Amino acid sequence: MRGKCPYCRTEQELANEPPRVVLHALPQLASPAEVKVSHRCTNCGRKVGDSFQFTATHKPVVLSPAIEGQPAAQRRNDHVWGLDGTMTTFLNYPGVWSHGQNVLFPAHEGRLSAGHAIDRYGDPDLMAEFAAQYLKQYWAIVPKGRLPQSLSEMMPALNLLVNATELAIKADLIRSGKDSGRHKLPSLYQRLDCRHREEIERRFAEASPNADLLALGCECPSVQSVLGVYEHGFGWSSVYLDTRYLAEPTTKVKSQEAKGGNLIKDVPYPIFLPVLVQTILDVYPHFSGAERLKRLGGRVGYGSRDSGNDQHGSWGLVPSSVGLVVLRFAQLVARDERGEFRDEFLRFTEARPPLYRTSWMYGGNILLFYRAGDERPDEGETTIDGIECKVWYAGNLGMHPRDLFLLADILEAPGEVGQFQWVSALAR
Repeated sequence: MRGKCPYCRTEQELANEPPRVVLHALPQLASPAEVKVSHRCTNCGRKVGDSFQFTATHKPVVLSPAIEGQPAAQRRNDHVWGLDGTMTTFLNYPGVWSHGQNVLFPAHEGRLSAGHAIDRYGDPDLMAEFAAQYLKQYWAIVPKGRLPQSLSEMMPALNLLVNATELAIKADLIRSGKDSGRHKLPSLYQRLDCRHREEIERRFAEASPNADLLALGCECPSVQSVLGVYEHGFGWSSVYLDTRYLAEPTTKVKSQEAKGGNLIKDVPYPIFLPVLVQTILDVYPHFSGAERLKRLGGRVGYGSRDSGNDQHGSWGLVPSSVGLVVLRFAQLVARDERGEFRDEFLRFTEARPPLYRTSWMYGGNILLFYRAGDERPDEGETTIDGIECKVWYAGNLGMHPRDLFLLADILEAPGEVGQFQWVSALAR
């Protein structure tokens, strides 16, 4: 293995120490073996790093009897990642180290993470992923080719489906900056943007089994009527609650007529709802910022941003493709040591109000978006009114999905107000 020594600053072939193997007593992960190899600089002899590999062993781990004189078991925190080449998630857990066996036994619950931070705006794309996974698991566990043998057999699948519905709708609401409310599916759906509801309803009407009803000349169930089925179980609870508490005593119910009585309960059997949830999930990317900008002629793509440490975000947008030019101001240029905007920067933005601006999750950088007009500005570092900035026009500017969505809102809005078009006067 070649590498650069951080101590003597030389690039060379590094020496590998003998591997150390630790077995993790985690049967649900097939008891993975951790192979750790330490690397040393052949020039100065100092340790420069470690490499790890985790491999499932499928071996049962049995604690051996203690041996006299053997060191006492020690507690330590450890981790597992990269099983089967999966590097997107990692497990941390507290363990007890058994010296005689080179085995780490779990001492408490672990924590699974993807290193993903959720901020005050939430992550609607991640919520949509959750909804898609719940729907996938619904199809995996719902009985196929036969009726469920009992209500309890149906409940796990139904619970997943109702949760998938709620998450799919809330993903759209959160992305649009709307109140995501509680659990009432018809109310949540009604809060969606009218354009989104129209597209959902159009696609839902064309999907099976609605397409068959239309061919027969029959009326299709509406989105609201399908969602309403799952809102009221027996008049006092929703299916969201019934999937967990259906067998509670009737003394718990709110209805005075049914309170304390005998009831034969039933639950909905989904026929149209799985199709509706998939339709909502299919419509979700259709109204993403990236797709809407593409429909406006924009060149935008995931992972396409230009290289460099002066930008952030996983998406790359070419500003000129939607008639924009962007000015990037470094944090220390726009703000003082206390984090307040400098007077000269405030004067700049007051004299040249941008069409859109953002500094959220851009490493302190501030992006100002302007109409480009008929001019083609020079890209790169420049100084305007004594303030240093960088001009983005034909390059792929790194952006976050939320800002693409908000930018699309602005560009689609009729009669934009307060925009300052990029002309030669902007640089004066």
